[in-house]
Amino acid sequence: MLTVAAGQRYFAVHFLLLKVLSSAGMGLTLKHADQRGVERIPLIRVNYAVAAVLAFLAAVAMHQTHVSRPTALLAVVTGVLFVAGLLVWSRAIQAAGLALSVVAMRTSVVIPVLASVVFWRESASALELAGSGLALLALGLVLSGLRRSRASGASSSTSPGLLNPKPEIQNPKPSPRTVPPWLWLSLLFLVDGLVMVPAQVFSRLLPQDENLPFQALLFVSAFAVTTLLYYVSRQRVTRRSLELGSLLGACNLGNYVFLVLALAVLPGVVVYPVIAAAEVVLMALAGAVLWRERVGVRSWVGIGLAVLALVLVQLGRAV
Repeated sequence: MLTVAAGQRYFAVHFLLLKVLSSAGMGLTLKHADQRGVERIPLIRVNYAVAAVLAFLAAVAMHQTHVSRPTALLAVVTGVLFVAGLLVWSRAIQAAGLALSVVAMRTSVVIPVLASVVFWRESASALELAGSGLALLALGLVLSGLRRSRASGASSSTSPGLLNPKPEIQNPKPSPRTVPPWLWLSLLFLVDGLVMVPAQVFSRLLPQDENLPFQALLFVSAFAVTTLLYYVSRQRVTRRSLELGSLLGACNLGNYVFLVLALAVLPGVVVYPVIAAAEVVLMALAGAVLWRERVGVRSWVGIGLAVLALVLVQLGRAV
């Protein structure tokens, strides 16, 4: 029979795996939607509507119907951050490709790890500090590679890839390359790092039996923001945006739910590096294999350093 501690570790491993798969599903769906020319705002709006409904049904099924005021406030703020993060990620994927956008997202683990040390007094070993520095160096190499040549961004958005051998004519819209790809990645690094901090706040300071109501309010808040953007942009909801938005919403819900569940069992300085390393490798391979994204030598070195950095942070926690 498993002890309580062993049982918690057992479930934590599964939570981490499901979180990684959910995040990968989001990235692949966004990339596929970009290849198919699906408008972003309707896609993301449908995504949040589906995620909110699923979270609400799950909360009712688990008899989690009470929401405290601090939980509700954190959910609203997190919902706004979610919209910003998803919109920036979508732009970064189109500008720089799936592989490099994930490097920018996952090296942003430095931000929540720093929050763990500063606000919750988690100890930081020499390996953790070295890993955090190496993560920033990895991001710098990726950004440097993009600034030297825009070719990687152009190939990722124009190459048909294996999943779309006959690309459709996309709807006319401003190209994200009017803003340099490295700038999209820098913004993604900052926004995604901030998005991860509320999960720490909830797991440490708020009642864990409000997890699902927190998720539901979070996605309702994000849906309200994207609804406003939807009417301002005057973009149309199509059948394809409904289909891909629903898939994106299911993955989005799992992405955050499993992150919060993992943080309830393991400390942030363990959870974030593990999922970051796994997602960098998985989506870098997906971008290269499924869409034949061309990544320069500097960027591949940056990807490798990112994985090494995240492993060092994890090992530093075990010391």
